Amino acid sequence: MRFSPSGGLESMSFIVHKFGGSCLKSESDLARIAEIVNNSEERVVVVISAFNGVTNLLLGAIDECESSGDFVGEIRAIHREISLSTAEVVETEEFARLLTRLQSDLKLSQSSHNDIRVEHRILAYGEKLATLVVADFLRRSGATAESISAEEIGIAIIGEGRQRRIDLAATSPGILNIIQKGVIPVITGWYGSNESGEIAVLERGGSDVTAAAIARILQANNVVLWKDVEGVLAVPPRLGLKGLRIPYLGYSEASELARLGSTVLHPHCIEPVATVGIPIELRPLHGSGNGTVIGPDLHLEQPQVKAIACAYPVRMVTIRSPIHRRASGFTLKVLEILEQHDVEAWFLHALPGSIELIIDDDGFNRPLEDLKRSDFYVEVGEVSAVISVIGSGFANWSDGFKQIMLEQECWKEGLKFINSEGPSLHFLADKNELDGIIEFLSHTFGLIEPEIQN
Repeated sequence: MRFSPSGGLESMSFIVHKFGGSCLKSESDLARIAEIVNNSEERVVVVISAFNGVTNLLLGAIDECESSGDFVGEIRAIHREISLSTAEVVETEEFARLLTRLQSDLKLSQSSHNDIRVEHRILAYGEKLATLVVADFLRRSGATAESISAEEIGIAIIGEGRQRRIDLAATSPGILNIIQKGVIPVITGWYGSNESGEIAVLERGGSDVTAAAIARILQANNVVLWKDVEGVLAVPPRLGLKGLRIPYLGYSEASELARLGSTVLHPHCIEPVATVGIPIELRPLHGSGNGTVIGPDLHLEQPQVKAIACAYPVRMVTIRSPIHRRASGFTLKVLEILEQHDVEAWFLHALPGSIELIIDDDGFNRPLEDLKRSDFYVEVGEVSAVISVIGSGFANWSDGFKQIMLEQECWKEGLKFINSEGPSLHFLADKNELDGIIEFLSHTFGLIEPEIQN
């Protein structure tokens, strides 16, 4: 038996299925979800994101101070039109009550002067409405499903900004009480309650994190993240190259890819399951593809490049302390200022009284005034890109690879080695050299589909 809550549970094996907005667009999507749930040999827990496009609509309504009945009607129509069978649930008192609360919160947001608490409440309605529809559809397919909110099962959120996470220690195992009733819980993803009892949302894509946290609580056999893509690709699709599907990634490799901007995986969803060895599977909702499995790291003696990642645009920022203030604590002070402004930075070099950082182009302006107010000198470089080589077995290989890259005559002036950490090698590249470097690496390591010769 994996756990022994009060009241007890017979020994069970669980699987957590998460369906994101890209899998919630049509009746065929709902039918496929029902097929997955009904054919499972394990006890199923379902985590749901908002329907496709709904979160963007809610964000737009907040920005535009929208509170009209027309907007609420648009939200109702999206949920009604996804399937003929959803019309009835959209007309229920429970659904109507949520829409009334949504309209009330939208009005409140107009007078609350960007109150983050109200904004988070508004954003959570997308998940709440979606679970009602999906649970109803599952019941119509023969499953004993029930819509469950994150508040009901005690999902606890800590931290602010990009650091918001699910606190596993504080999260109540309330889901066990639901399971004891013999129902399939259809749970709202993406949000929970903070220490003040207010709704707090995670970063976009945070339903992945909810699913991983629930899998950890239940000691599930695995967690499946259903997507509209084949799995994790070796080269980001936005770069215009058709990367191969990666069949297996270690936890560290997957975390690095997510941190570097992979849109199919949230960077915070790895940690809850990695410590206990629960695998994550990314599968396409439609089609027969095998997707990508994420599990324990493989310790290889020979280097194996799995993927290329790219962070763009970024800037190199050099921060110096006046000579009269060069003392211990300078670097710590700089990092504290960055954290206050929710800015993540790559550490490049540090000397007494000087530090070089690489900061996302969208974020580097936020801490500038506070840095200058601390009498620090700040130099901001040109727009650049970070290129990362991700894989296993780099321990005895990184120096040789670094030398090969830096000796490339065409990139000599526009390529700078940052560091080697864990499963990655990182380079700062001139933005004009980005496409050429990515293409070179992709071909060199066989990461793209071969061209078919006629």
